[in-house]
Formats: sequence, C-alpha cells, structure tokens
Amino acid sequence: MIRDCSEELPRYEIRAEANGRWTVVDTLTLLPAATDGRDFTGLAKEDARDIADELNRSYAEGRDPLI
Repeated sequence: MIRDCSEELPRYEIRAEANGRWTVVDTLTLLPAATDGRDFTGLAKEDARDIADELNRSYAEGRDPLI
C-alpha cells in the first residue's frame, strides 16, 4: 500500500527491528530506504536517526540525498 502524498509526515522514518537494531523506512513505499544498492537496515538507533534526518532534509529541499 502506498501512502497518500498529501499527508504532511516525514518521508523517512526509523522503525525498530525485532533484534534491537533500526531501519530507515520510506513512508511512501513502506520499504527500507536504500542507496547504492544497500538498504538502511540493521543500524544503530543514532545512525538510523541521522540518516533519516538527512534524507528528509534533502527531500524537503528537492535535491537528491547525498549520503
């Protein structure tokens, strides 16, 4: 299911995994965010939060994320 783009939620969020690690999720696709063929999964919480923050800044500014 794809989320309605008119909602004003962050594009990228972090979600806890069952193993205590964290995933950055693209809220439009509900899939893990990825770059260069690598999914942002299995991360420390602080790293996941930093990545999601940068992705959201880039998205809000209309530019490609540079991570």
